[in-house]
Amino acid sequence: MQKRILIVDDDAARAAELGRLVGSIDAVPIIARGAAEAIARLGHGGADHGIDLCVVDLDLPAPEGTAVLLKARACRPPVPAVALTARGAGAVEALCAGAAEIVAKPFSASRLGPLLRRLGDSVPARRPAGGSALLGDHPLIREALARAEQIAATDVPVLLHGETGTGKETLARLVHGASARRDGPFVAVNLAAIPEAFVETELFGQAGDVDRPRAGWLTAAHGGTLFVEEIDQLPPGAQRKLGRVLRERTVTSVGGARAALDVRLVAATRNDLRDLVTADRFDEELYDLLTAVPIELPPLRERREDIPALVEHFRRRVNAREGRHVPGFALDVMRRLSQHDWPGNVRELEHLCERLVVTVGTRMVVMKDLPAHLRIQVIDFERATGRLPANGVDLRELLTELEEHFIAEALARTGGNRNRAAELLGLNRTTLVEKLRRRVVA
Repeated sequence: MQKRILIVDDDAARAAELGRLVGSIDAVPIIARGAAEAIARLGHGGADHGIDLCVVDLDLPAPEGTAVLLKARACRPPVPAVALTARGAGAVEALCAGAAEIVAKPFSASRLGPLLRRLGDSVPARRPAGGSALLGDHPLIREALARAEQIAATDVPVLLHGETGTGKETLARLVHGASARRDGPFVAVNLAAIPEAFVETELFGQAGDVDRPRAGWLTAAHGGTLFVEEIDQLPPGAQRKLGRVLRERTVTSVGGARAALDVRLVAATRNDLRDLVTADRFDEELYDLLTAVPIELPPLRERREDIPALVEHFRRRVNAREGRHVPGFALDVMRRLSQHDWPGNVRELEHLCERLVVTVGTRMVVMKDLPAHLRIQVIDFERATGRLPANGVDLRELLTELEEHFIAEALARTGGNRNRAAELLGLNRTTLVEKLRRRVVA
């Protein structure tokens, strides 16, 4: 059976050109001149209603293009979508909305044709870059996405700053997917997971007269993006070498010769690099190169208003992926999730939502489904009178809540530094780490 491809474009000439291209790959073009018509075509079932793929012009009146992408993603099963854009405008937002691919205008038929054929065939489309961690309307999230949009088309290094689980790699993938490098590799490495003695070899490779020369991460990411997490863990010598490589835009090849560096570096850290420079623990020249475009990602506790939207997104996604039919989260559950401090940020919230939806299966998530540390009522400790309530209290759960409250506050006050947090709480670091481990397992 021929595939049916929905073309959403208010430019009649371009829509006709796209229609001819779709016909050339033996698919049937369905043309919609606006978002309302496209959404009506997608109906309630997407592929079940005869649409196998969408091609959406992002230059539709804002925010119509994004609305079509969101509708395509919401279909069950989801309908893969390709977004057309001029000069990268709207590309990051399109990827967040679920676009599988971004294609620049004016498009090349030799590239777009094979792409549509691949996405429309029976093989599942590649997983879109997605932007789950960056859903929401908090000003800092909107600012981060706007900054990513502004710099996606450039090759300048980017520094992402935020706590663990705030979406740094997600944003790095969005920058890559919205750039001209999107067809190149995206190489992600976490320096904290690699012994210091091997970092320089892994980053720059091993060349010359060694028995087994091999390429490093910079060479592996040629033509694409290298994402380096925990950049502050880079040894001093490697910091200086990386700064020189970025300035000269050359790197040593496996054969030992100097080759042009065709890589975009996106670095990430949860620490303040300026403080590390002041303490002579981070190279100032590398710092200056990285901070040309800094982007801050806020912790989830600073954007609690986004938690309901995130929870709903995770519920829908897990329902579709795992064949579950959870209709929603009870109001008191949603309120409790919005009051929690989430030391693991969006990643922790996502894992909890996934576990709850998979476990509950077909009914609403209620308070008794939550882990023990989330089930009890939140208490305002600063205003509490200290009097025993008339109907009594569960002392063990109250003490658990009090402990969690102060641990979260200590971590927030120290920027996640466990040593300093332990000092504030009068604990040794090992005890604090064990308490945090038990909270994650509970």
